[in-house]
Formats: sequence, structure tokens, C-alpha cells
Amino acid sequence: MADATDKDPNYWVLCIDDDPFLRLGLESALGQTKDIEFSAAASKADGMKMFVEMWNDSREDAKRKPSLILLDQDLQGGEKGTDLLGEIIDFCGGSPEDAVKVCMLSASQRQRDWGKAFELGAIGWIDKAAVTDLDKFPGRLRDIINNRQVEWEGSQAQYIMRVQQNRDQRPVLTPRMKQILVETARQGDLKAAATEIGIAYNTARATLSTVFEKLGTRNQASAVATAIHYELITAEECLPVS
Repeated sequence: MADATDKDPNYWVLCIDDDPFLRLGLESALGQTKDIEFSAAASKADGMKMFVEMWNDSREDAKRKPSLILLDQDLQGGEKGTDLLGEIIDFCGGSPEDAVKVCMLSASQRQRDWGKAFELGAIGWIDKAAVTDLDKFPGRLRDIINNRQVEWEGSQAQYIMRVQQNRDQRPVLTPRMKQILVETARQGDLKAAATEIGIAYNTARATLSTVFEKLGTRNQASAVATAIHYELITAEECLPVS
């Protein structure tokens, strides 16, 4: 491992992951480099705190601005990396182009995770299963930071390409439209959904008709399926009320 006095970092990397063995492995691999300063956090809260501190410190020393965040999707207590990704983008001003670079480093095989990460502004997705040679990892991070090699790997790559191609064609629903569509699916009845939400039945019916029009569908079932396809809502949200 490089001695602290030998360090002359050009890159500041923060890893947010609850796997202690991964953090230890990355610390060992990146600690041997002279140009990469590595920090790690185990939870969403600690990760956000460290990121904010690094970002604020960079106001006095621009070099200390985080060059890259490696972010796991499944964190402690069921928290999601994509939720933290959204918070980071918001903190940086709400524009992915102006924000710190975030690359997902996760074993998740859920398509909704890949799509959400892409939509929020992640620049890449590295499957943990593909990280087999940590000695080569520092070079890979330098490539990612310098925009030379940003990868969506394997099945993720194919899915993300489809998401990218379809993104401009994706319909837009307001939060109220989504709420009525989801609640109607959960309750199995529009009147019950309107009561649960606290709005008039006629208002709910008119809104649901607008949803059908925007999604190009004629009934609730196809509207729900279409909205899930475009990742406007999730299947879990629509599970029937027990």
C-alpha cells in the first residue's frame, strides 16, 4: 500500500457499499496507487454525509471534488442506491451533467434498477460478479473518470440500450395520474380508489380516462401493464390490498 506521504491524488473516489469485504478489497487495491484517494461508507446516510463533506471541501481545494462515486444498489436496511443517486443529483443542482460521476457497482439483476439508475444519471453499471481482478480495477476507474470506458455490461447493456432508444417516446403521467392508476389496481375498484385517495369519484374517473389516452390504452389492465413497461410505476406498487 502506498505510504500517505507518497500520495499525490488526482482522483478522489468514494465507494458506498455495505459489503465490508468489497470495501476492504477496494481499499487494498486503490491504496497501492499514488494518484487515487479512496474513501468508503457502509450506509446511505454515511455515504451522503461523506459526499457532502468532500463536495464542500472542494470549494477551497478543487482537486478534492469527488471524481467518481461507486454506488451499490442494495444497501443496509433495504435502502436503495438509486434513491441515494437521486439525492446526490439533487444536491448538485438537479442536473446529471453538472453532478459528480456516479457508477453503479452492484449485483442486482433487476431491470427496474438498471433503468432507474440510467434515468437518474448514472454513467455506468459494473456487475460485481465481473470484478474478478482488483489489480486492474484502478486502471478501469481512471478510464471511467476520463470518459474512456463507461460500460453497461452483459444483460444490463442490452436492456439499457432499449431504455435509451425508447426514452424519448416515453409517455408522461403526473403524480396524481400515477396515484389513481396504482390505487385503482390495488383496490380493484375506481370508487374505492377515489375514497382511499380522498377525491371525488367523477374526478378520479376523468383522470383515469386521461391516463388511458396518454398511454394509448382502453382499460385499466392494459394501462397498468403499459405504465409498468415504461417504468412509470412498479408492479409491486399495484399489488392488491390484502
